[in-house]
Amino acid sequence: MKKLSLIAAFLLPFLAFGQINLENTYNYSGTYTRLSNSGDKFYIMDVAASQCRVYNANHTLWKTINLTVPSGNYLYDIKYLSENLFTTDNSLCLAYVYYYYDETNQFYTFNARIVKENGTELLTIPGCQYLEVVKTASSGTKLITYSYDYSQTIYTITTRVYGLPGTITSAGDDIPQQPGIQAMPAFPNPASAQVTIPFALPEGSAPAMLKLSNSSGDLIKESPVLPGSNKQLMDVSGLPAGIYFFSIKTSTGQHSGKVLVQ
Repeated sequence: MKKLSLIAAFLLPFLAFGQINLENTYNYSGTYTRLSNSGDKFYIMDVAASQCRVYNANHTLWKTINLTVPSGNYLYDIKYLSENLFTTDNSLCLAYVYYYYDETNQFYTFNARIVKENGTELLTIPGCQYLEVVKTASSGTKLITYSYDYSQTIYTITTRVYGLPGTITSAGDDIPQQPGIQAMPAFPNPASAQVTIPFALPEGSAPAMLKLSNSSGDLIKESPVLPGSNKQLMDVSGLPAGIYFFSIKTSTGQHSGKVLVQ
């Protein structure tokens, strides 16, 4: 009896705390949002299907939103899945960015759209790669967009500011992002010999490390990234066909993505 009491006394501190439980696994990038009428949802971006799929708190499918992406273009980002932000009629809306890569001239072209879930287009933003929503203290909610023209030797940037009719109630999209690595998709993707990973390190950052891992999380190879670099070439010849994940991390941010080796 004394031995059992000692075991119980040892285990009690561990049993008093809750456990970390894996609820679900998605093979897509995703995040939470807080909808003003429909509550908390989790949504993912399916690049191959050009879809945004929205899930309930118990991870059952709630809605599938088909996104118009021109032929030869690919989804890059989905942001601000919301109600009463871009409209005031309780419509479910979102902003999404897609891109095209000109292999001949080797530059990207980005564009963004804001749509309702039924596909009704509210706004098209040419050249837009990044966008953010800001709640101001005195002039309402603003949408700030950043458009880039990479066809120029020294690319140009256009910043646009829009007034929005609603306000944000998201679980995370309204959190200001810290300065970090500006990055673009790797190319070619799929790759069979060599893949190029473009990026821009924050000014004054220390050398970073590019790491490539397989789908099991095993580190396959790594190489240093020096300040001032704008791309990194990685040899993938000889690797077994499959999906690989790369990451570049500095003290101010991290860029990660995946590449299909065939």
